[in-house]
Amino acid sequence: MRAIAEDVGGLSQGSNAEIIRRLLRYMRPFNGIMVVSLVTRVIKFLSQAALLGIAAASVGIYVESSQPGTVNWDVIWQQVRWIALVGTIVGFASYIENYTGHYVAFRILAEFRDKFYYAMLPLAPARTAKLQSGDAVSRVMTDCERVEPFYAHTIAPAVSAIFVPIFILAWCWTVHPSFVWVLAPFYLAMTVVLPWLVGKLGGDGVRYREQLGVVNAFVADSIQGVRDTVAFGYEKERARSLWNIGATMQAGQDKLYGADATQKALSEIFCTVGILAAAWWGVELALQGAIRPLIDLPAIIAVSVVGFYTSQGLANNYTDFRVSLIAARRLFGMMDQPPAVRDQARDREVSASEPALSFRDVHFEYDADDEAWSRKKKVFDHFSLDIPAGRRVALVGPSGTGKSTIVNLLLRQWDPQAGDIRIGNRRLADFPLHELQRQFAVVSQRSYIFNETVRENIRMGQYDATQEEIEEAAKKAGLHDWLVAQPKGYDTPAGERGTSLSGGQRQRVAIARAILKNSPVVLLDEATSSLDVETEQGVMQALRRLCEGRTTLTIAHRLSTIVDSDEILVMIEGRIAERGTHEQLMELGGWYARMFAIQQDEVDATLKH
Repeated sequence: MRAIAEDVGGLSQGSNAEIIRRLLRYMRPFNGIMVVSLVTRVIKFLSQAALLGIAAASVGIYVESSQPGTVNWDVIWQQVRWIALVGTIVGFASYIENYTGHYVAFRILAEFRDKFYYAMLPLAPARTAKLQSGDAVSRVMTDCERVEPFYAHTIAPAVSAIFVPIFILAWCWTVHPSFVWVLAPFYLAMTVVLPWLVGKLGGDGVRYREQLGVVNAFVADSIQGVRDTVAFGYEKERARSLWNIGATMQAGQDKLYGADATQKALSEIFCTVGILAAAWWGVELALQGAIRPLIDLPAIIAVSVVGFYTSQGLANNYTDFRVSLIAARRLFGMMDQPPAVRDQARDREVSASEPALSFRDVHFEYDADDEAWSRKKKVFDHFSLDIPAGRRVALVGPSGTGKSTIVNLLLRQWDPQAGDIRIGNRRLADFPLHELQRQFAVVSQRSYIFNETVRENIRMGQYDATQEEIEEAAKKAGLHDWLVAQPKGYDTPAGERGTSLSGGQRQRVAIARAILKNSPVVLLDEATSSLDVETEQGVMQALRRLCEGRTTLTIAHRLSTIVDSDEILVMIEGRIAERGTHEQLMELGGWYARMFAIQQDEVDATLKH
């Protein structure tokens, strides 16, 4: 199975520093809140260090101030007040730090999903066709979630791992300068050496994330095709393939998280040895009389633990940090893909003089610039075609001859390598993409029905349409009577991919959507090919109402659906081989006449209704 990264450009090629800078740019609107989070985190850990230091020194302070046979309540209450005050600061700072840190992280996460979605729009479908749906879901959901620890569990620990030990060492200096030289190497090792070691042991984790996308794509494909899998008794073979694909991911996963386990074990060792070193040196100083053994030594040990804790927290989060960078690379790798077509129109409001369609000397090959995906064959070579405004033209012919490609080029989902395509007297490239979209209403065999109500699915044609306009479109599509008979009316759920609707109802929703859009050109791409003949008759009536007064281009395999077209074009091998009305083509006795004869039984059944 080809790696997803090879298919879609996969990973952003920038250095880690560049990836980090890009991630930080998303934080700019929240810089103030993040500063609050960082400051309160440092305050929290310093307060925790102070709390432990006060508690550890309290016994010594009491012993030094106590008198035999009496209880020194003044000292006790003084220490209790200090502990209560500092403990309150710890609790307050912890709340502020956690709330603000996750506030920023989750909002940036939402921004990421939004940016990723909008980055994909200009890529569809030319670039996204190369991205398996399971991997797309992995990028949007899993990778976005994996980026979250960068903001919530990396930036703050990194800052605290730098500043908290510095403040602790500064305090240790006031007790005795030599403690700095004892503790600093251990802090430095845990903050710098351990993350470096994890990176060396665990690799970069890129292959693991690539394979995770492949696994997700395979699982999504398996779930969507489970009906056929069971019908053909292919369950065990499919499960075996899933196991094999998962095994290729496991090596990278084991390496990545094995390094994480090693790092956590070493950090515990460094922490323990560092505390023992501080204790050993503190005993030496106490024996020399350089520090107070009951006050300074316990406080030094207790406070140093917090410094180790912050350094350990950074090291423990390093694997999550690395996975965040890998996930960000994958997201940016998709977002950085150049769009298949570019909106280069200077005038933002452009309209066609008339809805006539024209192809002039068009050359086109899918993915001509991509060696891995190129079909090595031109779809069109010097292709020309004119469709006058208001005409109903049908395209027929064998599969793979370029019929649907005409629709793709008209919608500018792809651009030709050469030649000129126009609506009226304007080139397609002269239209801003949003204006070009207004020129066409599309009903295809695979018109997508969203998991929303029927009303919302129809409203796609015009998002600000009133209920009256929606109902009028539904009436013309032959959907209104059925809807008002439903318990929820227009709020009837369509189900995922329209599974709550029949095939005919799904097509009527698509037709109502197109009617509501009210575009001057209608493109029908196999709009009835998946319907039975009886259902097709009702849908065809709705399609005729949609096409009234509009330029219509119909792609069809069922010749019975286009016999009343103003002109029928037969495409073979990317060229117009035959053209004329139904009667003219039948007299010609070519491809159309032969195919019509083959389908005659179906035509007769259709005409009887």
